[in-house]
Amino acid sequence: MTTPMTVGQFEGLTALETALRAVFLDQLRAGENDSLLPVLFNVQESRRAAERNMGVGGFGDVPEYTGALEYDGFEPLYTASYQHKEYALGMAVQRALLDDDEYNVIRRNTAMLGLSFDRTVEKHAASVFNNAFSTDVLGADGKPLCATDHPLRPSSTATGSNKGTSALSDSAVIDTKAAMMKFTDSRGNLLPVMPDTLLVPVELEADARIIVESTYQSGGSSNNANVNAGYKVVVSRYLTDPTNWFMVDSRMAKLYLNWYWRVRPEFTADANSAYGLVYKFRGYGRWSFGWDTWQFIYGHEVEESS
Repeated sequence: MTTPMTVGQFEGLTALETALRAVFLDQLRAGENDSLLPVLFNVQESRRAAERNMGVGGFGDVPEYTGALEYDGFEPLYTASYQHKEYALGMAVQRALLDDDEYNVIRRNTAMLGLSFDRTVEKHAASVFNNAFSTDVLGADGKPLCATDHPLRPSSTATGSNKGTSALSDSAVIDTKAAMMKFTDSRGNLLPVMPDTLLVPVELEADARIIVESTYQSGGSSNNANVNAGYKVVVSRYLTDPTNWFMVDSRMAKLYLNWYWRVRPEFTADANSAYGLVYKFRGYGRWSFGWDTWQFIYGHEVEESS
């Protein structure tokens, strides 16, 4: 016959769960200082099993009003779908550790579980850029995030490009900014894109900061003003290619680059495990991420020199 859980066991497990939950969540917050989410993503809460964002074409220029109001229509473009996925990982604590008052051991294990969730989230965020040139990961328009042939609308053969192959340099930054400022909408009208961020792997951080933070132009005459001053340099340790780099309009990114929390990472105890000799806990979360359209970023897929 199964012995029911006692009040003392329940209260003890509840107190332990509360203490360990704080440890778990602290590790998630610890990564906020260098997280890509608050810097580049439009982070939203979701109450659905999936999210769908339909793209719409741009409007024309506003005509002079001459007494009769002119109406403009918009063309449906491409629909981006976000299917939330579940993520979970468990942790078991031996009853003997509790009896021996080994809370520091339990606390450290809980912290490591929290770090695992934090790392997973950041790797998922970085995967958008790691897969930016991959034909295995496509956006709503059927192209990778960075491509030379993005279709501007379904009813036209016109295309746009946000992909280059230039190594990070002072001149490459200048040229990439100029290319981004020529981005157009589905009707060929210029978009108000103003790049303000360089996203680089750890290997390119020093080069990026020299380009951006030097008083004078990097690699040029000592009297030339540094026209690349003012960019924000964002470094991610989870960018896997040591030579690829990206220029981003962070304002536009927060319109088109999405992260949906269906369930933020949580920490819970299995109450049924209290009677046994092992206390069981688990972390759980549910989220999705991706982009609606590409006109917030320009990526360079750089061939490594031999």
